[in-house]
Amino acid sequence: MTESEQNPLKTQVLMIGGPTATGKSALGVRLAQQFNGEVINGDAFQIYRGMDIGTAKVTPEEMAGVPHHLIDIVAPGEPFSAAQFQKRAEAAIADIKGRGKLPIIVGGTGFYLNALRLALPLGEHAESPARSKWQQALADRGEDWLWAQLNAQDPEAARKIPVGNSRRLIRALEVIEITGHKFSAQVIPDPAFDALVLGLTTDRAVLYARIDQRVDQMVAEGLEAEVRRVLQTTAPDAQALKAIGYKEWLPYFAGAASLADTIALIKKNSRHYAKRQLTYFRHQLPTHWLDVITEPERGLQEANTLVANWLS
Repeated sequence: MTESEQNPLKTQVLMIGGPTATGKSALGVRLAQQFNGEVINGDAFQIYRGMDIGTAKVTPEEMAGVPHHLIDIVAPGEPFSAAQFQKRAEAAIADIKGRGKLPIIVGGTGFYLNALRLALPLGEHAESPARSKWQQALADRGEDWLWAQLNAQDPEAARKIPVGNSRRLIRALEVIEITGHKFSAQVIPDPAFDALVLGLTTDRAVLYARIDQRVDQMVAEGLEAEVRRVLQTTAPDAQALKAIGYKEWLPYFAGAASLADTIALIKKNSRHYAKRQLTYFRHQLPTHWLDVITEPERGLQEANTLVANWLS
């Protein structure tokens, strides 16, 4: 039984996710054109103004007239949380649906999509002493130590949260401390939307080659200059500058790394991130996998069929 059959009265929301460099933005535009939709950005860093090249932000030309929401909505120096995304995305969905169109969430930040899909209670305990304690521990001891604490208390949760995702590590430790129960033992809420989740992927060697090529293209288009511009108005430790493609430049600007090593590190971190994205979508969302890279016609046909059947 599909989610649509289970939740016939819930708002239908199409989600397109998966790793970087698999064609999500292009598919989102194509399906929006075909099924009278509008796109809502589901990438944690495309929300920032001035961070265009390094986030592979969809250009006005690539939008092809399809309205896009939640892009360029905050300055790089401003913090932005999954809870804020959830609230703004819910408002955008209501607006789009109210005009008789299909909301399409496009992005590789799997937790953002899942938080929206399940209406996770992200705003709870926002000012809790537990959160303050773990935030201070992060500042004093670092991400590796923080992850080790979660691994000791809840190994299953630690397996699903990478060391670099300090926000999720703090949230998991906070929940454990407040509730007395493992973060991984939380009851999965009933979906808030009738969501069809399409995940884009391709052969691993092809994916990694595309990532490397994309990084080279970003550098050629002026990524270094873009990062320098962002740093003119943004502190180096800002949340926005934790993005892959941005944080790797800081040692280079300080004279501690070569240009070649910096570019190689961006490629390496991007490949590792793609692997984590695949893992998250496979284990956390009810994903229908498609390949629009090596088999574009077949992939597009499968996407069209899935969406048409789901909508009907």
